[in-house]
Amino acid sequence: MKKLYLIIFIVLLLASCSFREDEEVHEKAVLPDIILEGAEYTLGQDGNSPIYINSSRMTLYSRDNRAIVENMEFVSYNDDGTISIEGSADHAEIDTENETMDLEGNVLLHQSDGDMMIKAESLYFDTENEEITADGTVSVSSEDGSFRGMGFAADLREKIYSFKLIEEGEFII
Repeated sequence: MKKLYLIIFIVLLLASCSFREDEEVHEKAVLPDIILEGAEYTLGQDGNSPIYINSSRMTLYSRDNRAIVENMEFVSYNDDGTISIEGSADHAEIDTENETMDLEGNVLLHQSDGDMMIKAESLYFDTENEEITADGTVSVSSEDGSFRGMGFAADLREKIYSFKLIEEGEFII
């Protein structure tokens, strides 16, 4: 009889559990629309200096206007067909609506006009406005000299480059 009371007690105890409103509610997992291996993607529209992206893997989330890219290379062309900007990164998160890229891991960006090479571990690239920002250490080299510093910002159209802190560098006049 004691076993029966114990079983009834356990059943009532388990049945009395309830949902508390102050507990964290987990949202449903967001699944990608498609995962592509060896993918090619065009960021922007033809006629407006789009960025052509090649990657080993691309995961697209159309609902969030987002693409996650692994082992990527990218290039943009001038109107005459010459290369304007080219680069690479280990990883990127791309906002497909605003045409921006958060690049991470061995980031290289080469601007052909002025032969400028930018190296960083991470940077933010607004492809539509051709603006770059990076908080971490960035190395910039060109035919006029080379600099390494932190807090980098660049307007590639206007050819304006700045550092919040220059750690080392030289400028050849």
